[in-house]
Amino acid sequence: MPDAITADFLILADAAQVQGEKLYLLGGGWSTITAREFPVQHQMAIAAGILVPWMETNARHEFRISVTSEEGASFGEVTGHFEQGRPAGMPAGTTQRMMIAVNMGIRLERACEASAELWLDGERARSVPFRVIDRPR
Repeated sequence: MPDAITADFLILADAAQVQGEKLYLLGGGWSTITAREFPVQHQMAIAAGILVPWMETNARHEFRISVTSEEGASFGEVTGHFEQGRPAGMPAGTTQRMMIAVNMGIRLERACEASAELWLDGERARSVPFRVIDRPR
């Protein structure tokens, strides 16, 4: 059982949303963006599952989701806070999963290697690489 909050998963998708305790993905799990010309505007989503141990519930936590190129250029970033409560009847010691879905548009200037990163309480928790390739018409 983890002592601190940890990333359970980080998934790239075309669109995502969290409703109740369920994550809904459209076009999830990709690793390549194909562009016919540059610059290009690309709509994407990043879905994260975060495991919150019992002793970290009812406490405020920070998250940051960022998308950057291998050279460090930022394509976008979302920051926020969350607090996972303890539902009535939950057995003591239970780790809970909470989920975040971020939909964003990014502007790509050229083909590159990039990654989406999840940061929890100031620490990098998980990273998912992807590539942007050029496929001319």
